Amino acid sequence: MQSPNYIDDPDHYKRLISKINAEANFPMYLHQNGYKLIKKSAGSMEFKNDRDRIVLQTARAPVTYFNRNDSQDKGLFFRYLMFRNTNFYKAVQAGLEIVNGIGYLGNIPMEVRNTNATKKSLEDNFTIAALSNSSYLRIQRGISRTTLNDPIFKGRIYNAYPNGENVNKIANIAFPKYDLDGNPQNYILYNKSYRSRSDNKIKKFRLVLNQKDHFLFHSSPIKEPSKIIVAESSLDLLSYHELHGSPDNFYVSFSGNLYQKKLQFFGQLTEPYLKSNMVTLISIMDNDIKGYEFDIMLFSSLMNLYNPNISVEYSYRNGHVSLLFNYSTGDGVLLNNQATFIEEKLTAYFKREKLMFNLVKWAITSDKILLEFYLQEIINTIQADGDKNLFKALLETISELYLPFRTTIHKSKGKDWNDDLRDSKKEKYIKMETVSPNEMAIGDKIELKKINGPHGTPNIGIIKAVHNNSVECDFGLKFNYTIPLNEISAHLKEKVPLTPEKRNEKIKKNNDLQNFIK
Repeated sequence: MQSPNYIDDPDHYKRLISKINAEANFPMYLHQNGYKLIKKSAGSMEFKNDRDRIVLQTARAPVTYFNRNDSQDKGLFFRYLMFRNTNFYKAVQAGLEIVNGIGYLGNIPMEVRNTNATKKSLEDNFTIAALSNSSYLRIQRGISRTTLNDPIFKGRIYNAYPNGENVNKIANIAFPKYDLDGNPQNYILYNKSYRSRSDNKIKKFRLVLNQKDHFLFHSSPIKEPSKIIVAESSLDLLSYHELHGSPDNFYVSFSGNLYQKKLQFFGQLTEPYLKSNMVTLISIMDNDIKGYEFDIMLFSSLMNLYNPNISVEYSYRNGHVSLLFNYSTGDGVLLNNQATFIEEKLTAYFKREKLMFNLVKWAITSDKILLEFYLQEIINTIQADGDKNLFKALLETISELYLPFRTTIHKSKGKDWNDDLRDSKKEKYIKMETVSPNEMAIGDKIELKKINGPHGTPNIGIIKAVHNNSVECDFGLKFNYTIPLNEISAHLKEKVPLTPEKRNEKIKKNNDLQNFIK
């Protein structure tokens, strides 16, 4: 849907275009969309694809460009978009999405390509083979064989062996990035961290084999999924499935970053499922500030795709989020009804309304609803019963209003779902069959019958003192709390480490056994 007509509010569009020209990362946008950097100097960069030779004058602010292959193709970044998209309003929307999405790729190094030399592709450096060595996934990432052999993922994860003498010794894990026909168009490789020879620092091993980055890894397609699970990484999909999975889930990974072309492909991939309005979309992005940003980007993109009555403009700068919902001229009644819906829904979520309105500011005009907030603040604001933070309540409310299918977010306890999976396998407590003070000790844990602990904390407390009919517990607050035994649902006893036997110096270490285990 179009935003308000340009003739009705030209200043509005001038501000948007100025924002796009000033904030867009022009070089990175070209790089991300398949252009090759062929020349670079102190004040310019030249990119090339099959039809264009784009020269960026980077010493200027904003950056200007011209196309060596078309004398009419020149100007600022928005002109570049308009030259390739005849619809003015769609070009504005595309520019805003680029400004708010492509910045995550700003640290990717770009090197000048030698177009006169035949350069070997990264794909030529590896042999993709069926998964026979899953050591990295199982040992480093804690993912079980059962998960890897689940029909949802079986046959969709590969090994990538470097070509050369050590072809069978380095077993990288390769996740395919599929096109809409289910054919792999790219691979993202994972393996253990390594020490860089250039600066002697420990670095993660991540490698994308070609420039076709917008394709996505996903689980085996199924006919009628009940849920679509969306994550940043493929490792998080596997981890989430092991912790909370279901055979009727469809899993999709964005492989670490979100931008316009990738979001468009996601829309095309999931449309056959989402258009039925019978599936629930669950975002399981990382539990960090970037993961929350990705949630907003994803849901804003879906609202623009599935709601013909509005156009959503999303902005994130210095921790401040702005969500602008534009309505067509003449939709004032609809706007007022939906503004009332948002207010009533959010008020119902929280008992302390003043706290909410201090954190979320909004304005309503004849054709717009504007919501503004600081992301970190609403992430840290917990509902009175501890069920969810303000961010989740806000996003679910907006999605319920503007999307035809159900949505929610599910955040891990740690930074991401692989952290949670690995932590779950480091359990230090045993669940006892009964709740008895005779079996309790300081350092054990108790689980309450209620969903939450005092003041909305988790319902797991650490025992600090044991009495005949109660225990004193630490819930992470300033004071300990006395909990009657009849309010405890489970006693979690701390494991006692085994006493190591004294080493027999006469017994030699069996290196052969360790080498045998893969």
